[in-house]
Amino acid sequence: MDKRCPRRLEQMPDDWCPLAVMRLKAIRNAGRELTEEEEALLPGCPWAVDHQLAHYCFFEYLSKFTSEKSISDIELAALLNVSVDTIKKIEKQALVKMREHKSFANLKGDGPVVSDSDSPDYKIYR
Repeated sequence: MDKRCPRRLEQMPDDWCPLAVMRLKAIRNAGRELTEEEEALLPGCPWAVDHQLAHYCFFEYLSKFTSEKSISDIELAALLNVSVDTIKKIEKQALVKMREHKSFANLKGDGPVVSDSDSPDYKIYR
């Protein structure tokens, strides 16, 4: 089990995580989409996901229900109880942070990185 689990479980939960359920109920009872700061003040596990078969545990969800295929923005929004617009905003913020990081400094520019194909669908731009 992951060391970030607030319950410090050694194995995946066998039943619904009470801290995750507490967090999800608080989010639902808020009646609106909360800001990151407001959500940080809520009780319960910050790793809660809205997936009953994973016992609402993010770590169990990752170990049992994810695959090589990435999930859509709609699925991710449903798991996290946020809007698709929020997911898109978070993705944009992550891309900005990645572009500013020194590991990706060589990708800055305007031209394509890979230009072997004539089709614009297969060109990767910096």
